[in-house]
Amino acid sequence: MKLGALFKRGANLIKLGLAVRDIKKSTSEDQHKRAKKYLIELLGKSRGLPTKIGQFISMEDNSLRDSLGDSIVPMSFEEVSEILERTYGQSTVFKKLDKKAKTASLGQVHFGKLDDGTDVAVKIQYPEIASAVESELDIMGWLPKAGPVAKWGFRMDGYRDAFWHNFSEELDYKIEIEHQIRYRKLIPPLERIIIPEVIEDLCRPNVLVQKREDGFGLDKAETMMPAQKQAMGRLLLEHYFHMLFRHGFVHADPQPANLSFRQFKKDYFNLILYDFGSVLEIPDEMRLALLRIILALRNHENIDPVSCLSALGFDPEKLEDIRPTLPALLSVLFEPFLLEAPYHVKDWRMSERFDQIVGELKWWFRSAAPPKLIFLMRTLHGMTTMLNRLDVPLPWQFLLDKHLSDIYPAARELKLPQVRTSQAIHTFDDMARYLKVHVVKSNGNKVSLTMPARCADDLKGVMDDSVKESIEKQKIDLDAIQEKAQKTGFIPQTLFSLSDQERDMKVWLE
Repeated sequence: MKLGALFKRGANLIKLGLAVRDIKKSTSEDQHKRAKKYLIELLGKSRGLPTKIGQFISMEDNSLRDSLGDSIVPMSFEEVSEILERTYGQSTVFKKLDKKAKTASLGQVHFGKLDDGTDVAVKIQYPEIASAVESELDIMGWLPKAGPVAKWGFRMDGYRDAFWHNFSEELDYKIEIEHQIRYRKLIPPLERIIIPEVIEDLCRPNVLVQKREDGFGLDKAETMMPAQKQAMGRLLLEHYFHMLFRHGFVHADPQPANLSFRQFKKDYFNLILYDFGSVLEIPDEMRLALLRIILALRNHENIDPVSCLSALGFDPEKLEDIRPTLPALLSVLFEPFLLEAPYHVKDWRMSERFDQIVGELKWWFRSAAPPKLIFLMRTLHGMTTMLNRLDVPLPWQFLLDKHLSDIYPAARELKLPQVRTSQAIHTFDDMARYLKVHVVKSNGNKVSLTMPARCADDLKGVMDDSVKESIEKQKIDLDAIQEKAQKTGFIPQTLFSLSDQERDMKVWLE
């Protein structure tokens, strides 16, 4: 690593830090938007690790995503031509190569044509990008621990190693080629998922050549009819379920630029995936442990959540402090997999609900996770962000059962680690299944309602206006009652009783 490169990247990171400070200091919405746009543009101009961060930040904002793309300065076509000449010598490999490039964090893509007429996409790595990324990760290792990193004991060395392993694979086109070839072999029986074919003979350490596969992106997809968006959303879910839970080998850079759709009939589509530099590979024990948690939550099994999380690599000692809340936390984390009805990811509100259950201790939960798990969370976050843009409910549980029920027995047979504790063990069986409401009206009529226990997350939302008015008159603190239910992990309990001239009412978790 060159000292000059280190200082250059360090100075650039200082600029980025100042831009973040400007966002925090902004006092109006306009100031905040301008500061955030400036930060995104800086991230794009920086390439490498900063641009990766920019892709993550701008995933849900079209204007920021456009700003990021516009700010990445491409290599000139003259520079590209020189690289290709040094790579292939004087021989003419490409009959045609477009001068316009599609830029990304670590390289850029030019479309072209081979002598035999094959349409190709040629991916060319930026010169010196590897040393730039290494410099940034070195600087990251020197940064003083502050904020949640210091308070909650995050293992920064572990995160740096995990990031470097991920980036070193992305920077090695030989590894990316192996990923892409393996993906093409594993993706069947999902016939409507297209993985571009790599032309291995033409690939080099800094150049990747593959057959061109065109489609339209999320910008167009999100404007289509609900039934069409559901068809595309199902393809996304089926792909991730198949590759993550069956093979433990899944595309780990889910962003709009890395996928497209191709339409054949009104509601019939193909999903095309690009860029296999970042692929998450997890061991069989971990993918089966994920399924084991889902099945245990679904069936309210008498299993210790700490044992399940330990199988994923969590630190059981750290989890001791939040043990009573773990069934509730995990029910939020895996909620889409637990409901029979189609689920809309906008209803997830994961961060907000984690705050409601454990408050600041959510950082303790996160710091207990192994650093490598951050790439699984990035994968799932990217997937749900794209599903949110499609804005349709999807049958998560049905699709999981359809494609993976044959490996449920292996998940159930997984031997979980035994974790010793001096505390009471709170299992998945301890959680209430239902929120129940029983009303006896003044005329003697009785009304009983049964809802999923998760409705206790929003007690005001399930009460009609007249009941809420009576609750306020009797000074019943619904917020405090709801907070107690959340912090006790939604165990069976009476929430409140109400008696007035119109009704006698009882609400409880069962």
